[in-house]
Amino acid sequence: MSQSIPLIRAASIAPMHRWLVEAGHDPAPFMTRAGLEWISTGDPLLPIPLSGAVRLLVDIARTDGPDTPWRIARGRGGYEIGFIGAAALMGPTVRAGFRRLSQSMPVHSTHEIFAVQTDGPGITINDGWTLNLGEDEVLHYVQQYVASLVDMICSEATGFPTSIATLGLVPHPSEGVSHLEPFLGERVGGRKDRLLDIAIDGQVADCLMPESVRERASEIADPTVPPLKLGNCLADDVVTLLASMLPRTKPSVDAVAAAADMSSRTFKRRLREEGKSFSGLVEGTRASMAIARLEEPAPPLLKDLATELGYANQETLTRAMRRWTGKPPRELTSSS
Repeated sequence: MSQSIPLIRAASIAPMHRWLVEAGHDPAPFMTRAGLEWISTGDPLLPIPLSGAVRLLVDIARTDGPDTPWRIARGRGGYEIGFIGAAALMGPTVRAGFRRLSQSMPVHSTHEIFAVQTDGPGITINDGWTLNLGEDEVLHYVQQYVASLVDMICSEATGFPTSIATLGLVPHPSEGVSHLEPFLGERVGGRKDRLLDIAIDGQVADCLMPESVRERASEIADPTVPPLKLGNCLADDVVTLLASMLPRTKPSVDAVAAAADMSSRTFKRRLREEGKSFSGLVEGTRASMAIARLEEPAPPLLKDLATELGYANQETLTRAMRRWTGKPPRELTSSS
């Protein structure tokens, strides 16, 4: 069980959301079942629970078939997953791009490790997690999704639909890897060690990304995005998630506990052990966000800020500001 809240950027689910729409599904029930109904696809940098992203992928695969993660990422996925895909697509070669992606991974996810070995003529990529994502079926879908993204990025350079040399991943419990053979043929095989292992030949590794691809990727890249850092305690991670949730939904103990892979009872006990409470963290996060927003060069209207932070009305926000700072909001705005 994780002692923190694993996070990933919302861009990670953008290809999944697009797939649902194009496949004729209503995304809303899928997002709700994953606990992600509060997320907007228009905010790719938003930190979201990793557990929700995994649940969404698994739900889609169980609905549309075990090869769905591969099909989701083909063609466009590398562009849709935001700056982490752009890091690779900026090249100038496939080899250099994946090195950059590996270095950028801490900005994308708190618990994913994307290791690239480039000492030989080719590339070996191992992607793993510093926590247990679950049973073999779950890990199979996640590894398949990552592998398809890697292959899509390679194919942008080569122009071929399949460009990786070999793929080893945990097999599906009932299907093995047979559902991936139409895409990969004999290149794909199952691994008993649950490791994702992707080999890329030297000719592909040294292939240049087309200038049009690099230009498109540079428009997505953002070198100013900070890493998704784990806090020193559970409460720190709760605050990070609350900052994502508050402008978009009313956070509940159950939802945040689920993101931490804990029961609500265990979650509240862990916070008590740290001298914190969920309600206190919500209040403190609201205070920090409200003060920061009011100190901006162009602060929002109080009624809009009240709505953004989940208050019933402007008066409730005003009372809260007096409690936090000893001043009404307008005084804080005028002094900034």
